[in-house]
Amino acid sequence: MTENTVKTPFYIEPIIRTDAAKWSYFSLIFSAFYFFNLIARYDRYTSNELLIAAGIYIVFILLYIQAIRTTANAAIKPIIAIILLSSCAAYINPGANTLFGYAAFFTGYYFLPNRAFLLLGLNVLGQVISAFAFDIVSIYYLGPSLACSLGLFVFGIFSQKEYLHGRMQEKKNQQIEQLSTIAERERIARDMHDLLGHSLSSLALKSELAEKLAAKQQFDAAKKEIAEVASLARQTLAEVRYAVTGLKQKGLVGTIERLTNDLKQMNFETTSNIQVGELSAKVESTLIMLSKEWITNILRHSKGDRVSMTINSTSKDVNMTITDNGNIANFTAGNGIDGMRSRVAELDGFITITHNDGVKLEVTLPLINEQTAVKVSQ
Repeated sequence: MTENTVKTPFYIEPIIRTDAAKWSYFSLIFSAFYFFNLIARYDRYTSNELLIAAGIYIVFILLYIQAIRTTANAAIKPIIAIILLSSCAAYINPGANTLFGYAAFFTGYYFLPNRAFLLLGLNVLGQVISAFAFDIVSIYYLGPSLACSLGLFVFGIFSQKEYLHGRMQEKKNQQIEQLSTIAERERIARDMHDLLGHSLSSLALKSELAEKLAAKQQFDAAKKEIAEVASLARQTLAEVRYAVTGLKQKGLVGTIERLTNDLKQMNFETTSNIQVGELSAKVESTLIMLSKEWITNILRHSKGDRVSMTINSTSKDVNMTITDNGNIANFTAGNGIDGMRSRVAELDGFITITHNDGVKLEVTLPLINEQTAVKVSQ
């Protein structure tokens, strides 16, 4: 350990702040053994002795309440006070051996082993000294006292471990929640990239087409393209809003229909065949973004004039294939395709891109894990 290393101090919540708070008060029922000897030998006690015994018990209750409401070094005072009180009270009432167990439990719960065993030793020493000092060395005094103290000490240690395990699990859950938040932000960022990439490309192409039509004085056609630009801009704005809130606008089928129309307007001969069953939101969202990204690439770079889209599903997976007859001499994967591969990898799927005779995209996404996740969430 270097000089600059800072050691995190050990800390454990007071019992009153934990789930064991109710049990801590209920456990006081066992302190009723303190009165058994007083009741059994009632005729041997004077009124003053009974009042002193009652006062001792009241002081014990106050120390007990203080112990369950404090922690760390502050817990030492009520623990030692209970040990001393129990030792001295044995002079009047041997039933005070019941109270040693409470100090032992607090010792095991609040402290790390080194200090815990030191306080336990002090506890046992107090029991032994009180037995010899008040001439009550008996199996009936030391036996129950030592057994309860050791048992409750071990119980306190396990209670501490359970508390620390719960805190660790809570911290892990917080970390998972933070990671989920980061992952969701990254998903939205990818969605924005894919969605805006396609939409802005379409807007640019239609604007260029309208400009060319206007230059040729084909004003009616140019006006139609400008109207479609305005409509596409409004639609893109709506889709951005839906993407940010994690919703889908038209679903997979509606998206494929719109993409098909976009291709046809750019003079592509387009066919589509969509035969899928019920898909989880994550799988459907992934297919939507993949198809948008790939069609954007076709609109930007393809030199062909025919596009075919096929999506079908089985009980185990869903397959999407998009092909076009455009030949590409040098194929280079950009950020868009890297994002597609990342999306597919998140679902443990497969993606293949070939460009021997035209360009072909093949995607396979498993459905078994997704269906299981849906059942668990329900």
